[in-house]
Amino acid sequence: MCGIACYLSNNKAEGLKFGTASLALLKHRGPDDNGIFNDENITLSHTRLSILELSQLGHQPMVSSCGRYVIAYNGEIYNHLNLRKKYLAGHPFRGHSDTETILELFRLQREKMLEEMTGMWAILIWDKQEKKLFISRSRFGQKPLYVRRIGKSWLLASEIKPLLLHNEKSKFDTTAIVEYLALGNYGHLGVHTFFNDIHHFPTDTFAWLTSEDEHINAKSYWKLPDIKNKDKVPFDKQVQKGLHDCIVEAVLSQTLSDVPIGVTLSGGIDSSIITGILATYYDKEINLFTAQSPHSKYDETKYVDAVINKFPSSKFIMHSNDLNQLTIHESLEKYINIQEEPFGDPSIIAHGTLMEMASKAGIKVILNGQGADELFFGYNNMAQAILSKQFKTAEFNNFMENISGMNLGKNYLLRTLLKSLFPKIEFNLRTKSRINRRNILKPALLDITDNNLISIYKYNNIYDVWRESIYGVHIPHLVHYDDRNGMAFSVEGRMPFLDHKIAEFIAQIKPEEFLKKGLRKYILRESCKQYLPDVVYNRKDKIGFYTPLINVLYAEQQWVTEHLKNNDLLTQIHIGKLLSGIKFKTLQINDALQIWRSISMTIWMKNFNISE
Repeated sequence: MCGIACYLSNNKAEGLKFGTASLALLKHRGPDDNGIFNDENITLSHTRLSILELSQLGHQPMVSSCGRYVIAYNGEIYNHLNLRKKYLAGHPFRGHSDTETILELFRLQREKMLEEMTGMWAILIWDKQEKKLFISRSRFGQKPLYVRRIGKSWLLASEIKPLLLHNEKSKFDTTAIVEYLALGNYGHLGVHTFFNDIHHFPTDTFAWLTSEDEHINAKSYWKLPDIKNKDKVPFDKQVQKGLHDCIVEAVLSQTLSDVPIGVTLSGGIDSSIITGILATYYDKEINLFTAQSPHSKYDETKYVDAVINKFPSSKFIMHSNDLNQLTIHESLEKYINIQEEPFGDPSIIAHGTLMEMASKAGIKVILNGQGADELFFGYNNMAQAILSKQFKTAEFNNFMENISGMNLGKNYLLRTLLKSLFPKIEFNLRTKSRINRRNILKPALLDITDNNLISIYKYNNIYDVWRESIYGVHIPHLVHYDDRNGMAFSVEGRMPFLDHKIAEFIAQIKPEEFLKKGLRKYILRESCKQYLPDVVYNRKDKIGFYTPLINVLYAEQQWVTEHLKNNDLLTQIHIGKLLSGIKFKTLQINDALQIWRSISMTIWMKNFNISE
């Protein structure tokens, strides 16, 4: 795991200046080593967090054995040793880093190598002969890569700060701001960020780029499988075993490391499965990191304890943090600077405290359960797509069993029936609701919002709901905060459930199999039941690392009020309503989240010198 940056232009001196500045700004991503490759066409800079091949044989930028290619790379390729055996059996490797594997495989296969790589990556490879840059990001975007065009120069980096000019007054992306403040959505606008002219390089693509190119022409090398319903298979014993084996393989492949590893354990199904698999098959010590809110109704300590007690012979080393001690004024500004963009709620700060604990414990690699809810239809809105299909196809017994088992109340049932019986009306109402919720914002913002960037999925197409969760409303911001929090403390985050082979496997399974007896992610629970305590297997709630936001806002009322008054984007009427809720302690969770987003936006605009 590392930090990478690139200056692509025809000014060697400017390139060296950019590269040197990038090393300082990205040092937290790679404190163990750094390097610069600089010539008249390009500068590649790299900061290294040593995970594989701890010696100088893993130093970057790295030059290929033929001397033609130079790589700066961030990520991990978990099957790189298998790729060596398959394609490079006779090659005299200098070390055992995955960087060297990628570079020598690229020498033989160029972009074709991407199809067989399993892992996470942001890759920059300079072709000295053709004088062009190869760029690629992995399938789910765990590793960031930002792009900016300034004049006739291309700037690329793992984080945004290297792309900002000294004392620059940056502009925000209006659509991103509107979606975030009004709805809490972010990371769902494709290549767009909160910065007007800084973009993500798109996931699951590659591109070739020269300094003369005005635009990046990215091409896809992988897509989320879309298998016709008639070709999908039921979840029988054979499929269950296949899924189990696929998940175990993904988890164990991500233990590839020359340094100790750890796991974040919330007590939910996903992180408990990761922990259980490691407890069963991994023969080294396992550092567990958790953050809880003791004595609150959201305290998950009993579930964490159940996981630990299920594997009494395992070499667990427990690290815990009390989230009741969380304060916004001491943490929010710090984490806005870490994330570089506004974010959704204090759970991201809670996650950051886990990464800080890991760093202090000397752990450089952390596995987590992120991605399972998105892949296995774990959210309520995804369950509604399945329920809607069951209702429309007259599977009433299964429909009622699920509705009863989920126990989410009459409103959830009514919304599900509306989606089933009147999909066009439901879609129009949902679209109208999204627009109406923007009324809290000043009209000048709404006038320049680009609604063409926003896609609203329809529940009658289950694949669209699945795809939107993975590429839109969920995974993009999950991988963003995981990377940024981990790297702030020089810790590499890994997500076994985001192994693309798992997605390809479960795409073959009939969607109704994901929800049984009111249990979401049913096929995941069943496939990995042996790793779960009964009390975790039967969980129907979803909490994660809960943070008591409303109580935190009340406790810091003066600080919160001062920041809320400084927001120039919300209407004065709405700010007055929120201030009243704080003063008289009548806040509902939606109000509290709007206050959080308002303060986050104010701090971000100030710290990053943002103007409207």
